[in-house]
This record gives sequence, C-alpha cells and structure tokens, in this order.
Amino acid sequence: MNPVTLKNILFSLFFAAVVFLSACGERTPLMPNVTGTAGQVVVVVNLPVWESEAGRQLGRMLNTPHPALPQREPMFDIVQIGHASFTNIFKTHRNIVQVNISSRYSETTMSVRRNVFAKPQLFLEINAPDTESLHSFLENQEDRIIQELHDAELSRVKEYNRRYEQGSIRQHLNESFDLSLVFPPGYEINVDTTDFAWIGFNPSAQERIQGVFVYQYDYRDPETFTPDFIVNKRNEFLRQYVPGPTVGSYMTTEMEAFPQFEEFMDNGRYFAQLRGLWKVQNDFMGGPFISLTTLDEPRNRVITVEGFVFAPGERKRNLLRQVEGIINTLEVKE
Repeated sequence: MNPVTLKNILFSLFFAAVVFLSACGERTPLMPNVTGTAGQVVVVVNLPVWESEAGRQLGRMLNTPHPALPQREPMFDIVQIGHASFTNIFKTHRNIVQVNISSRYSETTMSVRRNVFAKPQLFLEINAPDTESLHSFLENQEDRIIQELHDAELSRVKEYNRRYEQGSIRQHLNESFDLSLVFPPGYEINVDTTDFAWIGFNPSAQERIQGVFVYQYDYRDPETFTPDFIVNKRNEFLRQYVPGPTVGSYMTTEMEAFPQFEEFMDNGRYFAQLRGLWKVQNDFMGGPFISLTTLDEPRNRVITVEGFVFAPGERKRNLLRQVEGIINTLEVKE
C-alpha cells in the first residue's frame, strides 16, 4: 500500500471541493427572507394609474376595514411606488402587487406567484390594456385579491409557529382533547379541564394578552352549527371558566355588534367561523376574537377553538392574525 502523502491529501481535498461546488451549481440559490412589516403591501403602479379611478379602487380595496375590530384598522398598509422605483430594496418585500398597463395586452389578467425574489413572498401581477379594463377587473376580483393577501399573511404566521413550536402544548392537547394546535414560544396553559382549556400569552410588563380557548361538548342538536347556538355555547363556557378582574365579572360576547358568521370547507372538513367582539360583563375589558367550530363525527362531539386579543391602546389587526394563525393549525386526531 502506498503511503499517504501531503500531495495525495491535497489532491483529494481539491477533487472533493470541485464535486461539491459542481453539485451546488445545479441547485437553486438560497433566497433571502422577505422584508417589510406584517400586513404591509407594496403596490407597484405608476402615479397616473394610481390616481385614476382604477387606482383609487385598488387603494380602497386594500384599505378596506378589517372585520370585527373595536377600532377601524385597514386590512393592509399600502406602500405605493412607481415602476422606476421598483429596485432591489423593494423586490424582497413580503407582499407585492404590480400593475402593468399596456396596449399589448388584449385583456386584463392576474398571475399569482410565490417566492419570486424572496421567501415566503406573494407576488400578484395584474396586466391590463387600459385603466377602464383594470377598474372592471378589480371590481370583480376584489374578494380574491384580498383573500390571497390575507392567506399569505396567515401562512407566514403558521410557518413561524411550526419552526419555533412549543411542542409540549400540542402534545398535551393531543392527549386531553384528541386534537393538535401549533403554538409559538411564550404560551402557557392557564386553565385545563376535561372540556375546556385556556392557553394564554402575556408578555412580561405589558397589559397585552393573546389567548386561545379550546372547548368541546356532545353533538345532540341539528341546530348546533348556527350563529345563535354557537354564540350561546360560547357564552356558557366563558362564564364558567373565564372570570373577569372583579367579583361577579366574566368574559362574554358583545351582542350589540353580533359576530359575523361564515361557513367553509377545508381539507374535506366543515367549519363554522365567528368573528366578533368580546367584553367582560360587569367590567370594562374587551377586544376582538375569532373562532372555528367543527364536528368530530366519530366521537360525536363538537369542537371549538378560539383566539382572542386584549390590547388597550394598541392596533389589534396583526395581533388577531397571530392567534388566527394558531387556530388555523387545528387537526383532529383520527
């Protein structure tokens, strides 16, 4: 056997480096992380179009008030720039809506792309022959555009939660309630019974509270999945398990602004969603909440998961999206 020499070692290292670099060259380069703050959208459109009726329509869409908040907050925060200003500093933004007007387009279309310049990024590109066509398109596609942007924000929250998950809470809920939710660090179980759990996040030295409720009950009534029934059940559980700061006070639903109700299917499972305001009876606390209710048919039970926010003097849109991202990770154990 030939002795190993320094020359042999150097040659082997050089050969390994060449193979490694060649392999790396065949892979997609690593993308930068997105920039910008939560809920922010960069709108790339030249000023004449932005100031047209179509541009004002786009601005109104993105400025639509977020549903069921105690004070008015827009769905998104807009940063408008012209095409000439769309340089690298903006290309890595989390949400981009680019509008192109040109006679070479025969009709108005929109493409939805992800991770074009950064990750996780949403890039909506709208091509229109003129501003009149753009205006008509925006009127017809408003719900879709808002939903794409909202879903992108929720996806980032869920991705963050999974990356930094506090797994002990999911394990506990799996054992106690036969379901899982993904929580980021900082949450603790405040109340834990056979039919109700309260998992809360309260940053030190702050009055802000974010919380998630999980509760279950037997399915007995075909009227269960109606707004009135779900609200009444909510009030029953909260009166029993969520006391307020003073004697005789407790959390309940603000009935003067009755919650918004929506039904939808997700991965083959039915959900009833409520968005509304909560208050503390016999006290002055309050804030927004969102809940999801579904049927666990094999166990003949109804499950509700709910996120709420208490943040006096603060904007609550992004805080509510954070707890919405948690409850949207709901999985019922088979």
